[in-house]
Amino acid sequence: MAQHSTIAAIATGPAAGGVGVIRISGPAALEAARRVVPALPLFPEPRHAYFVNIAGLDDGLALCFPAPNSYTGEDVVELMPHGSPKLLSMVLRRLLEHPALRLAEPGEFTRRAFVNGRIDLARAEAVADLVVATSEAAVRSAAAQLSGELSRRIAAVKERLVPLHADLEASLDFPDEAEGADDGAGARLDAVLFELRALAAQGARGALARRGAHVVLYGPVNAGKSTLFNALLGSSRALVDAEPGTTRDVLEATVELGGLAVTFVDTAGLREGAGRVEALGIEKTRAALKGADLALLVVPPGAADVDAWRREATSEVVVVAAKADLGTTADGHAVSGLTGAGVAELKALVAGRLGAERSEAVALASERHREALGRAVEALQRARAAVEVATLEVVAGETAAALHALDDITGEDAKTELLDAIFRRFCIGK
Repeated sequence: MAQHSTIAAIATGPAAGGVGVIRISGPAALEAARRVVPALPLFPEPRHAYFVNIAGLDDGLALCFPAPNSYTGEDVVELMPHGSPKLLSMVLRRLLEHPALRLAEPGEFTRRAFVNGRIDLARAEAVADLVVATSEAAVRSAAAQLSGELSRRIAAVKERLVPLHADLEASLDFPDEAEGADDGAGARLDAVLFELRALAAQGARGALARRGAHVVLYGPVNAGKSTLFNALLGSSRALVDAEPGTTRDVLEATVELGGLAVTFVDTAGLREGAGRVEALGIEKTRAALKGADLALLVVPPGAADVDAWRREATSEVVVVAAKADLGTTADGHAVSGLTGAGVAELKALVAGRLGAERSEAVALASERHREALGRAVEALQRARAAVEVATLEVVAGETAAALHALDDITGEDAKTELLDAIFRRFCIGK
């Protein structure tokens, strides 16, 4: 990828819309834009919207953003005709006739913003997360990360950790001149660990916000799981019949609860002596339970040995006493999928158990970030233990390892292979 080349791409989605955007970035951006917008002034006013004819095809807007005050840090021109995908592709094709221009690679505009110091790597990744966010919680999480919330918290930790590491290295290299520089290292490490552990504690909730939650309905056959599944969705997605063992496979559907995307999973009832096909469905039930964030154990009236059913799940279990319309129910949250009684309350209960009612944005959502933060915490825990029993070399070495892990989050000294992997998941035009 030639950093000083000029790139162009359609920055809006493939569907028709009122307005489309074509973005051009690089040293030849203005020159190339004039190929399709000859009315652009020789020295256009920055961030001024010019109403112009574009490629002789449409009237729209043209905006110029001179370097370094642009999204990419380079000269940028954005053309905004109407949002016809065909029209946009025709304008782009005309632009790409310019010899200095080429089509942008996936994520290349944002990658240039990172390389040119406009944003750090954590904020760059948030752009892709925001584009694909499918729930309010995911949007809030990505927006918090894009605003720099995670980066600011990492920077605040490094403001404490870098001087500590410098003092430790000074004590090793210049023991006479830096005598006492390592005093209080244990307390200083404790303070940093407290901050990082508090941030890491948000990781699980951030992961749910980013990817959504899986809630699995399971239990004995003919307990009312599929009827409840349909009631939770508000539509008839699952086949319902009085014959036990109707559900032979897993069925998934996603709704939004408290701003969180929640995928409910209807499963085959668990029982002994099932036929071959039904047994395959039961295997899928157990596999689904292993990946559940929350399990709803749906039991019919008079169900016995609920604790044995509980042990089938590895996640938190909520016992749901189904078929409440029949009168007597088992112990648990009473609900009737047939009449809808208790369904709204069950949704609220699920949202609460998943933490969906907490509206504050969680910036720590990426698995990559959480893994790097975990490495930093582990290194500092080793450093803290070494303060009491080992030499300063060990403490300094583990402190350096923690700093490297934190740098991985924001992208200091990021390797090309890592950048390639991150920006490959972006769409073209971002």
